[in-house]
Amino acid sequence: MWVKILVGILGLCLGVMAWADDTKILAFEQFIAPEAGQSYSAKASAIAPNAQMWSVVYMVLQTNQVPDDTVLDFKVVPQGILFKNNPAKKIEEYGFEGIRLAQKKEFSFSQYADFAALIQDQTGKKIQDASVFDVSRAHVYARVEDWVPEYNSPSAQLSIELGQMHEMDVKALYILFGEGEKPKDLAAIAQLDPLVKSQFQSEATQDRHRVRSEMREAKFAIFLVMIGVGIFLGWYRFKR
Repeated sequence: MWVKILVGILGLCLGVMAWADDTKILAFEQFIAPEAGQSYSAKASAIAPNAQMWSVVYMVLQTNQVPDDTVLDFKVVPQGILFKNNPAKKIEEYGFEGIRLAQKKEFSFSQYADFAALIQDQTGKKIQDASVFDVSRAHVYARVEDWVPEYNSPSAQLSIELGQMHEMDVKALYILFGEGEKPKDLAAIAQLDPLVKSQFQSEATQDRHRVRSEMREAKFAIFLVMIGVGIFLGWYRFKR
């Protein structure tokens, strides 16, 4: 009986390890206090023709006045890769008013602890946090994008060209290439994209949802424990 349990636990552990190995960080670059009008890139080499690639762009910004009068303007320029949803597109231009960007008191990229640990384990780079003098003016922009390698391309590069900012400063810019299984933290990061409708929820609403989710998980864990205890007691009585 106990041998079967141990074998099951070992199989579960091996499955988790195999899942982790399916996620690869191909490139990670971080830029603290990048300048407007400049281009910043991350490059991945030796890309397989059938690679399932994805990228993360994460910006920490600070507005200099009320968000209504601030503007973030930038371009996304890929090389050696194609937008999975629109391969014919060569460049993507974005312009957002500050009021459309997520206002976050917890703005650091390193808050996604599991993802940050994965990045450090595979690249040797520790995430540097941005410095914001007034957290009430902190905003975050993020986007998760899927890519397909361009035919016969030996490498892939993603560049972010920052336009001229209006009453807004980029305090930190993070660009990352990944391959394979997406880490679970990417679901939360993707919600910070202004083009995602659910991003417009207030932090209070998001906090309530998070608490409810944690309560459901706790109840489910208790339920599993009770089942385990019941199985054990039944097995113990049977043995007697």
